[in-house]
Amino acid sequence: MEERTISAVSLNLAKESNPDRIMRDIQRMPRLRDADLFLFQEVVHGNTRWSVADEMARSLGYHCSFEPAAPAVHDQGLGVVSRYTISHVRVTPLKPCDLGFRSRRRFALSGKVQTPWGDIRVWNVHLDTRVNAAERLEQLQPVIDEAAQHTGPILIGGDFNTNELRWFRNMAPLPGGPSHCETIRSAMGHHGFHSPMPSGLNTFPSFRRHLDWMFTRSLTPVGVTVEPTEFSDHNAVWIRVRM
Repeated sequence: MEERTISAVSLNLAKESNPDRIMRDIQRMPRLRDADLFLFQEVVHGNTRWSVADEMARSLGYHCSFEPAAPAVHDQGLGVVSRYTISHVRVTPLKPCDLGFRSRRRFALSGKVQTPWGDIRVWNVHLDTRVNAAERLEQLQPVIDEAAQHTGPILIGGDFNTNELRWFRNMAPLPGGPSHCETIRSAMGHHGFHSPMPSGLNTFPSFRRHLDWMFTRSLTPVGVTVEPTEFSDHNAVWIRVRM
């Protein structure tokens, strides 16, 4: 580990229920294997007391904070897995969107990660798919407002589901309309949150779309990559930041 740096990964687990399969994929990739912090979306939580994120944290010897989407929903949870202690864990409800079908409870999971060089406030989010740019920003706004109230290092990441489409009645995709990526970038930048990731990266190989992001404030990015994964339909987003 470089002095005073933290590496973080955001990855949609695509409802993979086998933690051993996930760990095998992570272990074969040096950047993921050595990461200090993971933000996981679509985390499975079965009938046992442990979620997949909890099982992975136990394998790594890390700490974990997990929140299911709802009592009867077992494959849409959010997890934060960290080399360092996580405290001040909070769940923030996000705007519910009626998508007609496959609607979900959207929320953010946040906490304070206590690194050797100071605390980092972290937010993990998973936004809706079939919404337009303005509605996507409206769903994310509570996270922006909440994070803006804090001082010190901040990291906001997750599956933002950004796309370049205009959705008719949250059902039919149409070309054109405002860029979701630029709408989110502009709103985040207004509060001092910036991403080292250029727009147009391929984090969703099936359609070559940029869905997954990391934004920081009061942290200096020193590296960013997209890492392919075998078990997930998403690529992992990896960044290194200096405190």
